[in-house]
Amino acid sequence: MRGLTIPSTNASFLSKIKVALSRSKAPKAGAIIPARPIDPPIESAIDALQPSRSDTTPVECVPTAISDSTGPLLLQAGPQLPLTINDLPPEILAEIFHAYMFWEDDSESDLINPELEGMISVFVPNPRSAPLLFCGVCGHWRDVAISTPDLWSSIAIYDDFNLETVRLWLKRSQDHPLSLFVSLDIDVALSSTDKLPHLLELLFTNMPRWRHVSFCLPTAKDTQQLLFRLIPEEGISPAVQLQHLYLSVEYHDLPNFYSEALARLSLFPHSTLQRFTWGSYRMPDFPHISKSLWLNLQQISFITTKARTLISFLKACANIRFVNIQCLHAYAFVDSPTTHTVAQNLQALNIGSIEGNITDLCSFLVAPRLKRLSFALRGGHGQSARLREFLERSACTLESLCLICTSLDFDEAETKTMLYSSTFTAIPNFSLRLAEKACSASFPQAIIAETAERWKATAYAYHEPKNFSYHLGWGTLDIARSYGVHYPFLVKQPQPAPKWSVALTDGPLASA
Repeated sequence: MRGLTIPSTNASFLSKIKVALSRSKAPKAGAIIPARPIDPPIESAIDALQPSRSDTTPVECVPTAISDSTGPLLLQAGPQLPLTINDLPPEILAEIFHAYMFWEDDSESDLINPELEGMISVFVPNPRSAPLLFCGVCGHWRDVAISTPDLWSSIAIYDDFNLETVRLWLKRSQDHPLSLFVSLDIDVALSSTDKLPHLLELLFTNMPRWRHVSFCLPTAKDTQQLLFRLIPEEGISPAVQLQHLYLSVEYHDLPNFYSEALARLSLFPHSTLQRFTWGSYRMPDFPHISKSLWLNLQQISFITTKARTLISFLKACANIRFVNIQCLHAYAFVDSPTTHTVAQNLQALNIGSIEGNITDLCSFLVAPRLKRLSFALRGGHGQSARLREFLERSACTLESLCLICTSLDFDEAETKTMLYSSTFTAIPNFSLRLAEKACSASFPQAIIAETAERWKATAYAYHEPKNFSYHLGWGTLDIARSYGVHYPFLVKQPQPAPKWSVALTDGPLASA
């Protein structure tokens, strides 16, 4: 850019701009900025410079000899300055800014729920990160950024927030739908200032624009206030655009708070709420909670839960399609269910890790429409047989199965039990990670060569030293991902942070 020197520390910023420029799409409605008036046609300008025909004097035509040369006619163009990014129309520059902040590679999109357009990006206000970063480049960029509402509509708010900054971002976002990530510690509530009440009131005032919101508030009283402002009366809520709600609640002195909170949420009237995250280590008693909240719910995420609780939830929430669990405690039932729970619409189940035996989940669940299954387990002997029985009982058509086995008990014999079964070899995308000490170095390639004849074009077997494992399987879809506690929110700051991890290896990094 002419007259602009950017320090080397912003090299990643420039490279991201190049990527955004090469992949920007047509401008979105929320990103449109009125373009400057179009100059009059050049023909009009030329006509204006022509003398009047009445003032012209005829000139005698004199024949001129024409060369027989067949060489090309060379036109001498005047000197031209090179075009820069600032020569682009403002709406195109705004689209580049948007792509820089929100664009994700298809391979990095949300594989739990393919209907999601990636994760929900939110930004910590910081002069060294977007969108404030754009404002510090030049006056033109600042004008374009400030005039683009959706750049300011995704806000992450932590303990050190500045109330006026939040107010400014909300003002610049105009009437664009909001993505809010609010995570405040108890110290904010105990401070002598009145920042927290003013912040909550500011956010509540904009509740009709909430689309994706995540709240971790210091006290139960704050969260109760949130719920009563969200649902003042049964069947009434100003959050008419709300699609995803994340509640992080951990109030040990109020054991009844959890069921009361979900009971209040069950009064939410709008069918827009289809995704919900329960960020607590305490689980409510789902069978005794009104089912009205779950009628439109399609996706739910848990920080942790027990197999028994998951079964009771799937029974209460018949329409659920996508489930993500960071840690599942699968221990033996004290009194086992007498009938199977049929999760009629469940399509994807992702479990970051299983503590215990998968038998306690598979033995009492039927999922006829399950397409994607991924989990990490510590168990070994007998796991393959229990999983095969579950898949055959469900009669589902899996398109992807991904397992991470950290136990030495999941050894060569257990792997052969799995891969010698047509139930597993019929799955088009299969991924298995074995502990490197659970088998010999030659075993992965040998077993794949023996059992993956049908999928030999996409079969693989190799060592993953960072994960201390061997990775074997076939296909192109590997959904073995463990997401963080904020999923599906992705907080972007100047410092890069991984979007997810696979076993002990971090996935791609994201920054603002």
